[in-house]
Amino acid sequence: MTQEVFFDDVTVGDAIPPREYGPLTIVDTVRWAGLQENWQHLHYDRDHVRQHNGLRTFIASGAYRQALLTRMLTDWIGPRGWLKKINVRHTYSTFEGDMMRFCARITEISDDPSDPWIVCELEGTNQENKQILTGRSILRLPSRKQQ
Repeated sequence: MTQEVFFDDVTVGDAIPPREYGPLTIVDTVRWAGLQENWQHLHYDRDHVRQHNGLRTFIASGAYRQALLTRMLTDWIGPRGWLKKINVRHTYSTFEGDMMRFCARITEISDDPSDPWIVCELEGTNQENKQILTGRSILRLPSRKQQ
């Protein structure tokens, strides 16, 4: 059973339940690279990235990490919510074996109950609590007053 979140029940400062994904595997990156038709060695070839990029191993696609972050948001808002906008800035790579932890906090709420949107600040970190991304989203939530 899914619990529905309503605009009427949220306040500035509320946290969206965090989500954790990982550890990142080669299966994750190869599937995502194939889906995107992104054949860059960065996402699947350990030896190549060590030799040519100076990295210890392959990294996750930024789009993959953003998709997981989006999943966290859309799971929380439910089927009647709407992800209106998302902006993400990637600040550090996610390497093979890394965890991806995403969280969000409500920073602004619409004053107009007939237009029930909220703004959230977003953050992603790895297992060492190193920031991997930041962002901002605008979400529209269902309202009990509009049912």
